[in-house]
Amino acid sequence: MRLRALRLGAFLAGGIALASLAASALAADPEPLVVATYAYPQRDRAAAIRPLADYLGRRLQRPVEVRVLPSPSALIAGMAAGDVDVAVPNLHGYLQALRLPPGSIATLPVPDVPAAQAQRYRAVIVANRSLAGSALAAEAATLRLALVGRDSASGGFVPRGGLAELGIANPETAFARVDYAGSHAASLAWLKEGRADVAALAADVYDAEPQPGLHELWRSPVIPPGPLLCRPVADRDCAAIGDELLVADRHDPAVMAGLRAGWPEFGDAMRLVPADEAMLAEMAGRID
Repeated sequence: MRLRALRLGAFLAGGIALASLAASALAADPEPLVVATYAYPQRDRAAAIRPLADYLGRRLQRPVEVRVLPSPSALIAGMAAGDVDVAVPNLHGYLQALRLPPGSIATLPVPDVPAAQAQRYRAVIVANRSLAGSALAAEAATLRLALVGRDSASGGFVPRGGLAELGIANPETAFARVDYAGSHAASLAWLKEGRADVAALAADVYDAEPQPGLHELWRSPVIPPGPLLCRPVADRDCAAIGDELLVADRHDPAVMAGLRAGWPEFGDAMRLVPADEAMLAEMAGRID
């Protein structure tokens, strides 16, 4: 009987020890850092942010997970819900994030786009006929408008501001119809194919080749890129993540190579730099 009791005690002690080791292992193994962005046609965004995620994983010594959400709005909703830790948004997504409750997000560095290339990141509004001056507003009720997407900067909220300058405050009520082409190339194609009469898109796509028969109605000022974002929580120091990003070009050039491949508007950016948060905050009131 005594021998059996000793064996039982040893068994229980061993079980407790194993349970303690398992608990310690769980405590030492942090949750993956979720690095996410949004999908875009013909761009492998998962591949584009994988070097960024791997770099942060190495520098912070924690596992990482890459996710691609359907849209910039879905990306910011994922941050708000606690499902995304570090995000690569577009400008519209970044400005949406600024509307979250204070403390919900932290601004990280932004790609340092060379000045000459930054000048190319603008929006244009073009038409299949000459509509100078007040003609666009006067004829809008008979025209079809193509935008890129609700979440787009150069194909969305920026040209909406341009339409307001041209006398059209509410495109949905002014035009015969408003549709979203899904990409800048598609918006231009719709105009050429006769599926739209007026189109908004990124200027670099429009300027890539001569556009006979099309008429540029408006061109925006330079559009700044959106900075990366971090979701602050108790076990995550967003300032430390920002510091790591500021030196990423020295430790792993693949980080910026991936971002350049995923976002043509980043041009030949070789590094990440602190964002001009005051300037960007001023833009937040311009989005829907």
